[in-house]
Amino acid sequence: MPLDVIGYQGAIAYQAGGTAANVAAILAFLGWDAALAGQTGDDRAGQIFIDDLQAAGVNTSQIYQPVGMATPRLIHQIHSGEHSYAYSCPKCERRLPRSRPLTLGQASLCFESIPAPDVYFFDRANAATLFLAECYADAGSVIVFEPSVPANAELLRRAVVVAHVVKHSDDRSIGGLDDLGVEPQEGQIRIVTHGVGGLEVRSGGEAPKRFPALAAPQVDSGGAGDWTTAGLITIAVRSGRLDSEAIDSGLRFGQALAALSCTAPGARGLMGLTRRTVTRRARDVLAQGSVLKKPRFARPTQHSARGACSTCLMPYAVDSAKVKAA
Repeated sequence: MPLDVIGYQGAIAYQAGGTAANVAAILAFLGWDAALAGQTGDDRAGQIFIDDLQAAGVNTSQIYQPVGMATPRLIHQIHSGEHSYAYSCPKCERRLPRSRPLTLGQASLCFESIPAPDVYFFDRANAATLFLAECYADAGSVIVFEPSVPANAELLRRAVVVAHVVKHSDDRSIGGLDDLGVEPQEGQIRIVTHGVGGLEVRSGGEAPKRFPALAAPQVDSGGAGDWTTAGLITIAVRSGRLDSEAIDSGLRFGQALAALSCTAPGARGLMGLTRRTVTRRARDVLAQGSVLKKPRFARPTQHSARGACSTCLMPYAVDSAKVKAA
């Protein structure tokens, strides 16, 4: 799981990143008892990743830090109301480590430790996440799948079959769900997002419902979809059950959170406000139809970078000759 390296107005900030980490942290912010399972590095960047999630209230007991593993990193640059991502550091120009999936053994330990959550969210279809999804579905949990990267067709098919809610982008390079030929399961909710075009909900043979996006002053739209997902879960999943009557209101609440998120730098910059303030502002957005006033956010805390790149925190190689001379 990656550490987001966020560049904005000449400053660098660091946050635990990736869709699953964002959704877990936002759910914790909204009052859930949220846990995250996965792997990150055992280096300084990995500790920042863990510390950030713990500060957000996320249970990190199922996050593994294999010895010698370098923390994955993602450069998140924000400029002129737009954002871009890179897997190479703009300062030291090194390629950054990439993510490794949870192992089956780690997934089995996770299931033993947390046997029946109200909801299980996953965004990558691999052997470990599918093991958990199928075990948790059998245990009665609500399964939410949001494909964020291309995946093996058979794994993707299994993920779609087991999920109660499938939320995916209309970008065919990501999900490709329309090519799978998997009929929606009985009672399954499918949500297709269209960026600034809003989203649509498909349920069974019913005609899709369209939900226009809510306008907001744009600082950074990165992570807005994660706020939509967390808002939907918060309203529509009650006592471990998916309340189909609350899907529409959950999506509108999620879209209001997403609109507010676009006014802050970083996927979770909105968490710089209190939960009470965010929920109040979300209600205002729903009443007004847009974000009329951009909130003010504090500048992020800077981290020391001794012996490492001041942007990506990748350690510099030690000069062996100097070590021997010392």
